Amino acid sequence: MNAATGQAPLHGIKVIEVGVAMAGPYCAMTLGDFGADVVKVERIGEGDESRTWLGSPFPGNFSSYYASANRNKRSLAIDLKTPAGVAVLRQLIDTADVVVDNFRPGALEKLGLGYASLAASNPRLIYCSISGFGASGPRTHERANDIFMQAYAGLMSMTGEEGGGPVKTGISVADVGAGMFGAIGVLLALQARHATGRGQRVDTSLLEGQVAMLAQFVTAYFANGAVPERRGTSSQLGATYQAFEASDDWVVVAAFTERMWQGVCRAVERPEWIVDARFKSKQDRSENRGILVPLLRAEFKKQTVAHWMALLGAEGVPCSSVNSVDTVVSDEQVLARDMIAAVEHPTAGTIRMAGIPVKLSQNPGGVRLHPPRLGEHTLQVLREAGHDEQSIQQLIDQGVVAGL
Repeated sequence: MNAATGQAPLHGIKVIEVGVAMAGPYCAMTLGDFGADVVKVERIGEGDESRTWLGSPFPGNFSSYYASANRNKRSLAIDLKTPAGVAVLRQLIDTADVVVDNFRPGALEKLGLGYASLAASNPRLIYCSISGFGASGPRTHERANDIFMQAYAGLMSMTGEEGGGPVKTGISVADVGAGMFGAIGVLLALQARHATGRGQRVDTSLLEGQVAMLAQFVTAYFANGAVPERRGTSSQLGATYQAFEASDDWVVVAAFTERMWQGVCRAVERPEWIVDARFKSKQDRSENRGILVPLLRAEFKKQTVAHWMALLGAEGVPCSSVNSVDTVVSDEQVLARDMIAAVEHPTAGTIRMAGIPVKLSQNPGGVRLHPPRLGEHTLQVLREAGHDEQSIQQLIDQGVVAGL
């Protein structure tokens, strides 16, 4: 927080999140991390379905999955199956800056909460839709989730061991990627609004995020027609950009320049490979990887990970052990970069989670609010929207809203 301004960069921006699971909530959380007031709209009784995913390890009946994407938000429990519930939400959106929605295209339109209708009464509104396939095209109304999209959009075709079957990434890359692209879209639309005074629709999807992440592979395909294959940890282009088994564990070698290749040769005490015609250039090494990789494997198997990290590090070759999560969260560099955050929760005590990855020198983000209990802020949000105590109690009695 900047001592001079006392404000995070999105201070004063009001966000209504109508989302579940990861993509929409991650997008809204990113905005909340930098000061936006995020109101998370949840179903009465159940809330965001991810509250109970993978068990409920925290006191208060919510999962670590839910906690990971829902800090810096307030929870409003409401029944959108009732006209009164829709009216309450519409009133909130009419004073909001941003809506984040990750339901299937058309779901909110059926409630009269589509972009065209909302923008008519709130022309400054930025409406961010994150779906499986995007808001147009023949599959726009179909369901999609993370593993489905990793397969559909090509990622799994190149992930896995050479000659083996497809493997999903360990993280929810399609979900989190869509959430990040959604947040970027919202920030772009906010910047555009400074000039025009008008909001707009931001439309992204798991599909588009995954295709965008294919990046160099799409360009290479159109350039040479080569379809990427599964190579395990190896790069599609080089033999010295992969994991090798050492005598005690696995070590990743990321030698991607000629200088680094020469450093690998010296580290494994094979300087003759530098002038070997089979391995002279990157193209030569790629064409002869069937010869080179077994040779490298035999050398790396002779010593420990620590040995190779020391030798390759001295040669200026990027090299790492394959760290597990318990190692990462205690790593000195991770801690130095404040990438483990802590927040106090009223029922769960201290919750530790991944920190904020973008650092601003003047207006940094921060973790201000714990992942909310279901309906924890219903009464507060309604009061701020202008409802008096009598009308709030009436909504509660009618089952339209619920609070703590």
